[in-house]
Parts: sequence; C-alpha cells; structure tokens
Amino acid sequence: MTPNELMQRAIDTARMGLGQAGHRPFAAVIARNGSVVCEAVSLSGSGNDPTAHAEILAVRDACDKLGTRDLSDCDLYATCEPCPLCVAAIWYARIRKTYYAATVDDCGKVGIHLDELIREVRLPIAKRRQPSEQLMRPQAQALFSDWASAQISSG
Repeated sequence: MTPNELMQRAIDTARMGLGQAGHRPFAAVIARNGSVVCEAVSLSGSGNDPTAHAEILAVRDACDKLGTRDLSDCDLYATCEPCPLCVAAIWYARIRKTYYAATVDDCGKVGIHLDELIREVRLPIAKRRQPSEQLMRPQAQALFSDWASAQISSG
C-alpha cells in the first residue's frame, strides 16, 4: 500500500466510531514494507485509561505481533500529529517515520486542546504545574549502578 492508502486507512478506521459515546477522531496504523501490521483507535475517551491513545495502542500491538520492541523497520500513520505521550512511545519503539494528517492546531479548533500539555512538558521539571519532588537519589543511583553491573556480567 502507498503512504496515502495507509493514511486513508487510518482515517477510515477513526471514522468508524463517529457518534459513539467517548469516541475521538484518532486512529493509527503501523505498516512494514507497505503492509499493515496493526491498526488502533483511541480508547482514552471511552475508557478509564488516559494513555489509551491510538498511537500507544498501535505500538503495543505491533510489538506484540512482531515479537520485538524495535519497530525501526515500521512506519506509523496517524490521523493527527502525535501528542508528547505518543511521541515518547514512537521514539522508544524506534518507529522509522511518522506520517500524520491533522495538526495539534486542528485539534484545538474542535475542542481538543493540547497546547497546555505541550507548554508544560517543555518546562524544566521544577517549573511544571504538576508538583514533583525528588527523593532518595543516592539509592536510585545505586540501583542503576547495580543494574548496569548486572548487564555487563550477564551480557
């Protein structure tokens, strides 16, 4: 399938739930060599999982189906520019390329506002609205050191 066909598939997938309670216009398709590996729709509006974005669910499904967390030979097609949460998942999965249709600005025009989130994650942790407090750094550093040593000896 071509990139346009794969994006159309994402759009068609998102369109299927229109009118259902909690449905949002977000879907994602992951493809490898032009063939669909998986597709997902956002369930964050209809369930109790704020992380159930289409891109996150698609990455999880693709990793499961392909038996790897390395999707560097896959492309992702999303109905909208991915939010910071989804960018992180895409980055960790090493997706080769992301294609998107609508923009974050387009979301805002239909009442789905991401500007505040994007501003927040750009701030240093001490300046974010969500309070954070660092505790027990030396113990965590020891944990990390022990983990690194275990990796070297096992590997």
